[in-house]
Amino acid sequence: MGVLLINLPSSAWYRKEFTKGSGMPPLGLLYIATVLQKNDIDVKLIDMTTTPMNKEEFTSLLAEKKPKIIGISTYCESWISLKVISAEIKRILPNAIVVAGGAFATFLKEEILNVTDVDIVSIGEGEYSFLKLSEYFIRGIGDFEDIPGIFYKNQVGKFVYDQVEVGRIKNLDELPFPNRDLVDVNAYTMPYTISTARGCPGACIFCSSRAYWGNRVYMRSAQNVFDEIMYLYKKYNTTYFQIVDDTFTASRKRAVEVCEKLSNTGIQFLWGCESRADVITPEFIKTLRRAGCNKIQFGLESANNNILKELKKHVTVEQIENAVQLAHSEGMYITLSYIVGHAFDTKETIQETLDFANRMKEMYGASVLGSINTPFMGTEQYERRKELGIEIHNTDWDEFRLDNPNINTRNLSIDDLRHYNMIITEMARG
Repeated sequence: MGVLLINLPSSAWYRKEFTKGSGMPPLGLLYIATVLQKNDIDVKLIDMTTTPMNKEEFTSLLAEKKPKIIGISTYCESWISLKVISAEIKRILPNAIVVAGGAFATFLKEEILNVTDVDIVSIGEGEYSFLKLSEYFIRGIGDFEDIPGIFYKNQVGKFVYDQVEVGRIKNLDELPFPNRDLVDVNAYTMPYTISTARGCPGACIFCSSRAYWGNRVYMRSAQNVFDEIMYLYKKYNTTYFQIVDDTFTASRKRAVEVCEKLSNTGIQFLWGCESRADVITPEFIKTLRRAGCNKIQFGLESANNNILKELKKHVTVEQIENAVQLAHSEGMYITLSYIVGHAFDTKETIQETLDFANRMKEMYGASVLGSINTPFMGTEQYERRKELGIEIHNTDWDEFRLDNPNINTRNLSIDDLRHYNMIITEMARG
């Protein structure tokens, strides 16, 4: 085997909810694997969230297939898994090249190379850098120094970041549609996910999207998105899919174009997406609904307008309620996500948020999904944590989870946040 790609397991409840629980496959790895396949490189993908493997099964697979390159997705909640699995890979295949990618690896590149058995960190988008790595290590093509977007240690232990122009993939239409045959689609309850853009127009201080993707949002064309939907419809006979963009409606014009193309097929598609609340109008929500959008998520974050300003959310509580009301009038299933424990939160503002979330639940049937403020690496609040009065208790990265209170703020203790964590968990279940 040339390449083995691994999606690591996680114990965090929301990772299970949005991977195995609600069935979303690792779309980023599928993109990388498909690009490799298009270039005739043998690749296998293992999603450990749906295909658990014990140590014996994993080591047997390594010994049998002997992949030359092993790519591993990374995030905070899989920090322990990354250390254990990379060490096991090197024990069985000491000459294999272990590559870590994703936002967590990008932000923690030096620590990953110091603490784990990872050889190379792939910075940012991985499709073309991983292809170049594969061509170099498997086919002996090209020069290692010319591979863009990789971070590693040289022979004397000095960190090296190849200063080859990496850039963003500006024309996302050039990427092939992900090959879902690389995973067992029957293992997911939401197997058909579509990414139509990379990046987010927002600048929220609790989100690392801008730090990872940069300031620019690149979008696939409406025609290309429609073509993938029809590809899934024809190949897998599915009329259900989920758009997984940070904000599908970042361009209302493009979203309307996609919706019109779907409506003109006469096929009864059903799909969901995430949207900013401030772009929702009666006409726009009707356009989404006619095209089959029956699930929509809005980020509430806080029900206090002053805190929303501090978070750089650039939306008001009134706009959020208006969006929820309009979506409800079209019979849509609504999810409202919020965070408690912001640097600016008090017990009074948290109560405002909880009361608002409960009211949205009672009046509009919204599903409310709360989480505990967590200053992930790459976020503005992590960089400004001292200035904002955020004190992190446990700096082990596997402790950075949305369901694990791990901070004090100027107004709230960690025990306060543990109390609120129990409340929001019960609200989500109820």
